[in-house]
Amino acid sequence: MPTESVLLHVALFVTGALAIYLSGGRLAEAGTRLAARLGVGATALGLFGLAVITSLPELTVTLAAMLRENTPNLALGNILGSNNFNATTIALLEVAFVGGWFLGAVDGRRYTRTCVLLLVLTGVVAAGVLFGASMPPVASVLVFGLPIVAVFVIESAIGGGGSPLVEEIGGDASPTSTGSLVARFVVLAAIVVAAGFVVAISARQIADHEFVVGGGVFRLGQTFTGTLFVAVATSLPEVSVALGALRRAGSTDVALGTLLGSNSINVLIFAIGAPLLMLKPGGVSAWGAVSRGNMVSVVVAAVLTVFILLGLRPRLGRSPAWVSRTLAAAMVPIYLVGLFLVYRGTP
Repeated sequence: MPTESVLLHVALFVTGALAIYLSGGRLAEAGTRLAARLGVGATALGLFGLAVITSLPELTVTLAAMLRENTPNLALGNILGSNNFNATTIALLEVAFVGGWFLGAVDGRRYTRTCVLLLVLTGVVAAGVLFGASMPPVASVLVFGLPIVAVFVIESAIGGGGSPLVEEIGGDASPTSTGSLVARFVVLAAIVVAAGFVVAISARQIADHEFVVGGGVFRLGQTFTGTLFVAVATSLPEVSVALGALRRAGSTDVALGTLLGSNSINVLIFAIGAPLLMLKPGGVSAWGAVSRGNMVSVVVAAVLTVFILLGLRPRLGRSPAWVSRTLAAAMVPIYLVGLFLVYRGTP
């Protein structure tokens, strides 16, 4: 591909990423205000409402990668990379939280269950990456996709909502009508979806381009491009919402719930999107087409989730607060090492 062409795709990628960031943050704000008027609980808003809204970019990229670009590694790299970036954001929240100890300010019992859920989902993804290629397409979808959907059905049936959001962050004093909020929400969602397709299409071209540096030729590859560039771009709404919830509203529940809830929703998105690849010539499922190099990101996702789980334990009276802070600080180098290993060893 000519240099001018790849530069155009880089420009489109950056434009799409900015659109996701700007519109995604406002989309979550509109959703927050609607939820406040309906009296939705802060924990439910973070774990379910905002998590679904801020996962729209991941959903869009997954659909585009499966249906248009035929790039399952880009899709799974985006999902795992986004989850790892979201988890690492907790280290930033520890620094940004003026109360001193971010994980210590949330109800650890609520999020302990969410972390265990994430570990289960990560285990299913690991099994899909390792064994999906050895199974018939339909069988792989049933074996790895249905358990993920079942986990969400069960979790939704037994999950609680927490205290009303209007009590937790002071309610919604805006005079804007509910109809106007709904219209704004729909327009912003459409922008995020369109930007997600632009990001996916541009990322495919960037990933496959052969760059010449210092006389050498290198290619970023779909997995690394999805794990880093696309993942960061699609994670910007989650980070924006989490930081905003912490700084403007002082709600640690909404901040942590958005990040962890979005990670869970992302895995569900890939499980639902995996059969879409069977619509392409050849009839494979994404579970059977992804590279085993994604296992690096799977392992990093499991380690980061365990660190968050252990970081919540001091809140439950099991260890001092410095343990939580140390674990949060360790997330950053683990995330960076994971990115390096993905770049070195994946297509």
